[in-house]
Amino acid sequence: MPFKRDRDDYAQHHPKSSRSSSSSTTTPPQFTWLERLWIVVVSLSYVLGYCIQISIIAERFSLEEPPSNRYLYVIFFLLPHLTAGLKNLQYHYRESSEEEDEDSSMGWIINIIFLPFSPMIRMVRAFRYGVGEKNDPDDGIRFVDEMVTAGVLRLFEVFLGDGPTLTLLMRDDVWGRSDDWSVQIMGPSNLIRCGPACQFDMQKPIGFWTIFRMLFLLSKMAQCVTFYLVIVKRLQRLEHHEYYRHLKSPNARQGRLNIFATLLLYFAHFFFIGSRIMGYSMVSFTWGAWIYLIIGGHWLLNTAWHLITVLKSEGLKPSRSVSSLIMGGIWLITLTNEQGGRQLGRFIIYYSLAFAESAICGWLWHTAMNGSGDFFAVKAPFATLVVFMIAVVAHLLYYTLCHPGSPSLSSRGFLCCSGNRWDPIDEDGP
Repeated sequence: MPFKRDRDDYAQHHPKSSRSSSSSTTTPPQFTWLERLWIVVVSLSYVLGYCIQISIIAERFSLEEPPSNRYLYVIFFLLPHLTAGLKNLQYHYRESSEEEDEDSSMGWIINIIFLPFSPMIRMVRAFRYGVGEKNDPDDGIRFVDEMVTAGVLRLFEVFLGDGPTLTLLMRDDVWGRSDDWSVQIMGPSNLIRCGPACQFDMQKPIGFWTIFRMLFLLSKMAQCVTFYLVIVKRLQRLEHHEYYRHLKSPNARQGRLNIFATLLLYFAHFFFIGSRIMGYSMVSFTWGAWIYLIIGGHWLLNTAWHLITVLKSEGLKPSRSVSSLIMGGIWLITLTNEQGGRQLGRFIIYYSLAFAESAICGWLWHTAMNGSGDFFAVKAPFATLVVFMIAVVAHLLYYTLCHPGSPSLSSRGFLCCSGNRWDPIDEDGP
């Protein structure tokens, strides 16, 4: 019979009481050198991202002529961390109500005091369980579960913080400074008349910091989404291994990806999220409030799509409606697979919608900038589509070379709205 989820949340988060019952002594070790590396990378990315966002805010407020949208940078810095912290409190409340060892005053004090740093709390807990796996094999599954929870909390930060912040940076520091980029790339127009000696005193209008912080935030978003997809797949296969016995490779049955597959998935999301940010910032720069119409329409469409999967699986409840609303926002930048199963059809539909959105953003840019002589007037739409196509190619390579489920265009492989989305062919249907 098909497996039915018993949680209202969009993440596969289970208290330790239910996690331990599904483990066995034959479960392979989960806390390896690669997982240690994961924790280091995720922790450094999180801390450095915090510092970069603070430095961006300080820079915006220290300018001689501060931009009018400088307060948006503050909102997009505080809102995601507070929201993730409140979500972490919800998780802790669920754990404390179902597990006696979690219902302590010290646990509540730590989660409240360090509320803006909730992903770090979960990563510290994950490390503790990973180290304890040598003495208790059940802690290996607890380690993976804590990492999934940290990944969910970081999705809040990516969607509510890094995405809008990077969109503002693209609008202010790229499209809003097209003349500076023209000088940086093409050189000053009077360079020939000035002579070679002038090059020694020429100041670069676009510095390393301007480019680095945009690339870092984009890389952080891609790394966060990749981390979540990889680790949630691990948890799905650990807790419901009976649905993945048909997979040939032991790593595939455990949900582990090799380094090459992980990097390929990372680059696919790096370019895909980049194309989304470019399109949104282009519309924001040229049409202003129209960006809310595009994002709002796409958000509602994603929410309805997610609600369909919920209705077909378990029915509609208020908590599931909120989850669909949140997932509709996260799907603006990436398609997550929180219920498991084949999703080739969903990716085809999702990428088709994303391509249409990119084409609309490019057309709106062209309509506004046509004949302006701006340095990016022609280059921006072309670059957006090229970056989008690179992401498509990277994802196709991942599905062709690295995906363990051998996706196909069969009726099972093309499911996009089914409540039963597990890989194996279930016994009750074809």
